[in-house]
Amino acid sequence: MTTTLRPTGPETRTPLGGRGRDYAICVNGRPVGGVRLRVAPGDVGVLIDLAVDEPDRGRGRGTVAVLAAEEILRSWGCRRAELSVLPERSPEPDRAIRWVAGLGYAPAARNMVKQLPDTAPVLPAGTVGRPMTWAEYPVWLAQETAGYLELLVGMGMTPDQARIKSDADHAAMLGGGLDTPDTVISRLTVDGVPVGTVWINTSESGRRPAWVYDVLVDEAQRGRGHGRSLMLLAEGLTLDAGRRRLGLNVHAGNTPAERLYESLGYRTVRWVFGKSLL
Repeated sequence: MTTTLRPTGPETRTPLGGRGRDYAICVNGRPVGGVRLRVAPGDVGVLIDLAVDEPDRGRGRGTVAVLAAEEILRSWGCRRAELSVLPERSPEPDRAIRWVAGLGYAPAARNMVKQLPDTAPVLPAGTVGRPMTWAEYPVWLAQETAGYLELLVGMGMTPDQARIKSDADHAAMLGGGLDTPDTVISRLTVDGVPVGTVWINTSESGRRPAWVYDVLVDEAQRGRGHGRSLMLLAEGLTLDAGRRRLGLNVHAGNTPAERLYESLGYRTVRWVFGKSLL
């Protein structure tokens, strides 16, 4: 039997250079599942909602579909592919993770979410948060952007790819700077001395909760537990905005951050894996 991908709709394009198309997974022309392909700025192709119908699972349909999807992404100029495993949607997430690894995909990141308590957590004595000022904003933005570029390159992107993605992401999420709707950027101080910054978006969209985009402890203040205080501050700010769930993304290999979030009660809702297409 022959497994192929068949388009189910027209190709789409975005003003920032993205593109996408939906496909049916077919066996001898018979649909047995589907996958959506998207390309984000930076030439990263993403496989979304890959699924094979129950009667056809365990027969290699998904493997052939992924390999076929990679060829399509290569033809679109992608140098990297990413796909996700969602524990709540997979009956056997550990098996799915092993399958993804067998196809050459390595852990890239994971999304974690926490159901917040009714009341804001108490910060350590002498520790308070305040809104970032416009005078502080350019310095913070340069530091945050540099850190984001480093992460993207570490994930396998070229410097040019990383810059394109960083510019697009910041334009979308911080187009108005400190005045961007639903955006809160707060400085943490201890006895009046600034020690770090947290950036969150308090909007909710579909299944996505309020989100922590960046936690940055000032270099001279690291190793003193301020990262935990910044997360507690983020939770309080989220509750102030009337939201009860808070999510974040942590990149693979950042073990201290993973341990911190787990200790605070965040649970993994999505694993992201990446693979070079070169």
